Amino acid sequence: MFTETESSLVRPQRWDSPFDPAISTNSISLLLSGENAGDENAELLAIRDLLARVRSAPVLCGIDESRFPRHLPLDGILLNDSRLLVKGKDEIIVREGDYGNSAFVILRGTARVIADHLPPKVLGRNQREKRGPLAMIRQALKRRGIPEQRVHHTRRFEGGHGEEAEGVFLQDVPRLLKGLKTIDIQAGEMFGEIAALGRSPRTATIIAAEKGTEILEIRWQGLRDLMSFAPAFKDHVEERFRRFGLQSLLTGLEVIRRLKPEEVAELVAGTRFERHGRFDWYGSYQKILSATSASDRLSNEPMIIRESEYIDGLMIVRGGFVRVSRRHHKGETTVSYLGKGQIYGLGELYHNHLNPREVLPAQHTLRAIGYVDLLIIPTRLVEKLIIPHLNPAEIAQLATSSAKEREETTAPNFLAEKASERLGSDVMEFLMDKRTINGSAAMLIDLDRCTNCDDCVRACASTHDGNPRFIRYGDRENSIQVTQACLHCHDPICMIPCPTGAIHREDSGEVVINDSTCIGCSACADNCPYDNIQMVDIRDDRGKPQFPTAKSADGTERNLTSAGVLKRATKCDLCYDQLAGPACVRACPHDALQRFDMQNINSLAKWLSR
Repeated sequence: MFTETESSLVRPQRWDSPFDPAISTNSISLLLSGENAGDENAELLAIRDLLARVRSAPVLCGIDESRFPRHLPLDGILLNDSRLLVKGKDEIIVREGDYGNSAFVILRGTARVIADHLPPKVLGRNQREKRGPLAMIRQALKRRGIPEQRVHHTRRFEGGHGEEAEGVFLQDVPRLLKGLKTIDIQAGEMFGEIAALGRSPRTATIIAAEKGTEILEIRWQGLRDLMSFAPAFKDHVEERFRRFGLQSLLTGLEVIRRLKPEEVAELVAGTRFERHGRFDWYGSYQKILSATSASDRLSNEPMIIRESEYIDGLMIVRGGFVRVSRRHHKGETTVSYLGKGQIYGLGELYHNHLNPREVLPAQHTLRAIGYVDLLIIPTRLVEKLIIPHLNPAEIAQLATSSAKEREETTAPNFLAEKASERLGSDVMEFLMDKRTINGSAAMLIDLDRCTNCDDCVRACASTHDGNPRFIRYGDRENSIQVTQACLHCHDPICMIPCPTGAIHREDSGEVVINDSTCIGCSACADNCPYDNIQMVDIRDDRGKPQFPTAKSADGTERNLTSAGVLKRATKCDLCYDQLAGPACVRACPHDALQRFDMQNINSLAKWLSR
């Protein structure tokens, strides 16, 4: 009898849990080993048939399986990192605004892209109403009792965000779509890969246009590996981004916005793509945290360009974060960082355009913090299309009068302020090393003003039924403390493994957990690099712990106490249902606590110097 332990096949750890729960790891091992399991095994026959259909899809059929390493075979990726979805007519496949972590290939039928915006309620996304003043007063005066009390899990409402797990259908589609722009996607075509790889929101809602539409969903791990070992597949994905996503990204930049459409089209055609670091950067982050010295931490960050190297194009950050540093004595000092939509290199390229015999190399070293997607516009296109359209104010910023002034210019984005000079290099290093820069609403405390009164904690508890959603401690540097509260990250990798979509980003930007669809699997908590998501034991309305239940033959239920108490994920929700915003900030009597979007580092510097 064949068993996995007898097989010499080496498989990645993630393959212990296939994306499709209907496929067992034993069946996958049998198929990959080449063993003959016999015609009587219906499951294996069905999987072989599915694999053949998947391999025949136009976007996948040309992949050369010999390029894949032995421990990561093509069939293994397709079996472990994909699943078959069968959708009914008008059933939602992806919703506009949802953060994507998978791509889709249509195997049979047709999908319809709704390019125009649809109301949230139409999409099955229930919006929580903001509490008015009277409701907030009642909440504050409410008697506190049972911690983490929940409606019993056997009676809780399974709705709201993540409802697509059971299928959400658009109603009265002809009337709903009247006058809206739609595009049909035919069998064999691919969609969703741009949002999956960029961990960005879906830009449109897509529904099944036919009953029984069959779709292959590929999770991002498989998508990443296919792009790593299949050049043709990688080229296909990048060409789709060039066709459907690059133009809007480029025209969002100030230095490109004023170009003519035909000039933007030339930029789109000439832009090249680069990727640095790990897409699942949580592991590398833990490695960096364990490093004892600054040089060790820097060595764990992939190099993009080194100071004094030649710059061959304008760099645009498509996704992720870039550390910008320069030489300082025998080491380096962090100057600033770049986030999505920021650029580097225009100053050097402008100087070299005016002074071709005095080439100015890169004035800083750039490293990937975690994972970075870069767009590179070649120098010839920058000189031809971008530099001639710069306005006088931009030229004045770029045209420094001497090499010494250029050396002292620390702001990599030529429109930015000198953040490191205002905060100090030690604080900048601290924010980089702790990855606090990922936060869109990081909770920072000024320890020079904080009196440890705990009014912020009590306010949080009062707003959340007696259960505070943060811990008033955290890493410190000088007078700054980064409190252990959800950062509401720009790149929220906690969302990636959630099987139900319970953890999601609201339209207004907050990362929140829908308690009714959280199953307590702890995937989000395990994937949070900052340990800001807690798993708590939940209780019923009598204060008793809740356990999984089982039904006997006569229909009676009993608690499975041996399975352990049920848990739910909890974290700061930024008081997104409160009219006045975060209760913790409002409650501080000394102005010692504030929430910051760390991409606007100057607001932090201004707050600290008040």
